[in-house]
Amino acid sequence: REGSMIIKSIAAGLLLALASVSAAYAQQRNIEVVLFAGTSALPVYVAKDKGFFEREGVNVNITPTPNSGFQMTNLVSGKFNIAGTAIDNLIAYMEGQGTGKVDREPDLITIMGISSTELNIVAQPEYKTIADLKGKDIALDSPSTGFAFVLRNVLEKNGFGVNDTKWVPFGGTRERLNALREKKAAAAMITEPFTTQARAEGFSMIGEIVSVLGPYQANVQIANRPWAKANEDTVVRYIRAMLNAIDWIYDPANKAESIKILAMNAKIPEAAAAPSVNGVTSGQAAIDRKGAINAEGVRTVIALREKYGQPQKKMGGLDKYYDATWYN
Repeated sequence: REGSMIIKSIAAGLLLALASVSAAYAQQRNIEVVLFAGTSALPVYVAKDKGFFEREGVNVNITPTPNSGFQMTNLVSGKFNIAGTAIDNLIAYMEGQGTGKVDREPDLITIMGISSTELNIVAQPEYKTIADLKGKDIALDSPSTGFAFVLRNVLEKNGFGVNDTKWVPFGGTRERLNALREKKAAAAMITEPFTTQARAEGFSMIGEIVSVLGPYQANVQIANRPWAKANEDTVVRYIRAMLNAIDWIYDPANKAESIKILAMNAKIPEAAAAPSVNGVTSGQAAIDRKGAINAEGVRTVIALREKYGQPQKKMGGLDKYYDATWYN
């Protein structure tokens, strides 16, 4: 009897220990996130800085990406779990039109919306109009993903043929602005908070090119679908933290701190971050108040990809690229 009691005691102790380990493991919800440093990443920055991720029991590691190729190939390979990116990048890789080499068939899904965008053509001071860019080099992230087809659309409407400019891939917005500074390109597509810096440095503002399209879904949060399905509760916690961060950003009392958070994470002066923070709560590039997807905006993205993507093909509908399961 005494031996039996000892065994039961040991067994109970082991069960308790296993339960403790299991509980600790369940609470250790590490998420690797890769994103473009800038205004569209502000909810992620805020959720981490203000403890919203921690409150939800998730630990988020943030990696800034130099370009979409690095971001998407490493997301597909499983190095990262979630990416803050343009939905066009997801569609391109899902449809075999991405520029980066992947080691497996992409199975990606959008888990929440973020915003549209303001995309400016910024040029060397001597160029003043789109017509001035004929025959010139234009810096962008990738010639076939991201916002490349927005550029092609506006150039086409201004009478440019496909070979009338040379598109040079430099990477993210910071890298494209540096290409202008180093005179490696005549013009570049620039988004905030780097548009403000470019303007302050004397570059020409040729024009904003997304507004002419109408509704346009730009920035989203995406994930590897198998990972998201296997980690449903973690994804839900991540989205909840992001929505709390968006609520916090929209509170006028937090504006000054939002500017500091963006400046610190994007590594820019606070003066350059201030207009961006103004823009995330109002105007064309405002973060969606509920982190929702703009279905009509996604259809615009799909229409551009069907027109310009290579190899040319029919894309899927919204439900192929977005799943509201975790959001709901």
